[in-house]
Amino acid sequence: MAEIYFSNKKEELERFINLVAEEILQENISLFLGAGSSMQYSAPSWNALVDSACPKYKFGTNVDKAQYAELKGTDIKAEVSKLFSIFKFDSVKKTDTYLNYLLDFNFKSIWTTNYDEIIEKVFSQKSKMIKPIYKYSHFKELSYPGGCFLFKINGSCNDPKTIVLTKEDFINFRKSHEAYLILLKRELLCHSFLFLGCSFEDDILRMCIKDILNCVDNCEENYTTNHYAIIVEKDPKKLEYISKDLATHYKIKCLNVSNIAYAYKIAYGISCKVKYNSIFISGAKKYIRHSVEEEMGKKVCQNLITAFMSVEDSPYKFISGMGMSIGHFICGTIKQKCNEKNINRYLQMEPFPFTSPEDNERHRECMIKKAGIFIFIFGDFDKNQKNIEDSGMWKEYLLAKSNKDNIIIPLPCGADSISSKIYEKELEEADSFTNRYHSLLQNFEYQTSDIHFFEELVEKTILSTRAKLDTIIDEIEKNLNSKN
Repeated sequence: MAEIYFSNKKEELERFINLVAEEILQENISLFLGAGSSMQYSAPSWNALVDSACPKYKFGTNVDKAQYAELKGTDIKAEVSKLFSIFKFDSVKKTDTYLNYLLDFNFKSIWTTNYDEIIEKVFSQKSKMIKPIYKYSHFKELSYPGGCFLFKINGSCNDPKTIVLTKEDFINFRKSHEAYLILLKRELLCHSFLFLGCSFEDDILRMCIKDILNCVDNCEENYTTNHYAIIVEKDPKKLEYISKDLATHYKIKCLNVSNIAYAYKIAYGISCKVKYNSIFISGAKKYIRHSVEEEMGKKVCQNLITAFMSVEDSPYKFISGMGMSIGHFICGTIKQKCNEKNINRYLQMEPFPFTSPEDNERHRECMIKKAGIFIFIFGDFDKNQKNIEDSGMWKEYLLAKSNKDNIIIPLPCGADSISSKIYEKELEEADSFTNRYHSLLQNFEYQTSDIHFFEELVEKTILSTRAKLDTIIDEIEKNLNSKN
């Protein structure tokens, strides 16, 4: 039996958040999204959708209603598609959602039973690409490396013919959608899953998970994949039943949430934990190859990485845009230290596309949203640029600054470096990391690069992130324990 966690108990809430955050940091998790994730954007529930599409029929289950409407000559799938065509997606007001907080990060794949295009619109809002798969003709896209795929196993409102809705559709599902189920079972076997907004009333999903469990149980290997679910239900008896059933029969680790209004806060907590374990390195420097200055810069990067990678309990992950020289020093050092470890857990390389200035800016924004700690080092001021504000490092600083909860750590590397300019700017703010630990940062000497400086910097960083996470967990627990 898998563990069941309770959101009204702080220790269990934090443990569940940490487990899911670690899977995201490992880049070894997929998402399965049910109707609940779309309902946070005011999309209709499954019951409301069917009732609106065929209001004349009040008997039987939803699939019975849809089946009867079709037999009576109603193009029920076209009606469902029409309902979503008039649905207004509000990207401004609806920020407190599962999708808004979690889709900044990388997932192996995303699966949904939803017909709507809300997931695609959130990706677009975040300037990220995703490829929907809801026809067999789309499967050829899967052979192309890279990218993220959205498997819409019940079809899409974009093409009413693909929608799975009637009783006959569900009876024929295992044959008509066999290739989808094969892929889903592969993902369930190879990667962890986080289930969000799912009622688990769908027998198809249960069947896929059970098939995998039966395969593993019938072999001699003690192999298991961790799956997680946030179960949101007002009725305490129903909540207990769902979580016990999933934990006992399907080995899914469940977090029980009875406060529907604040359920999104769980995703917020997971997002914060991932970000405060992710360090974005912003820096660039032109060096003469094999010069003394280049060796100094390399030593700074090596000592920085060595100190931060010494943290074994909830280790840090580094995100690099591959800035000139500095990006190579950072990534090379991490790769050397990882040896047989999963390098994706410690390093995320995000080289700029350089296809257009607009693409570069979108790429920069996406990178910044994945981290909560920002270290600025070196940075040449390009004399061809009129203002320091035109430099990539300064743009990254402003983006990081736009979130007041981010921790900004500028290391002054010479009076003319961009990192020194950022340091001076941060020093003016009373509650900044720079101001709080001014006595440490002002003594940084990039020419000598003392490892003890970086060891102390790690200690201060841990103190800052721990304080922020404690406040966040307390806030989430308070919200979840409040009355709806």
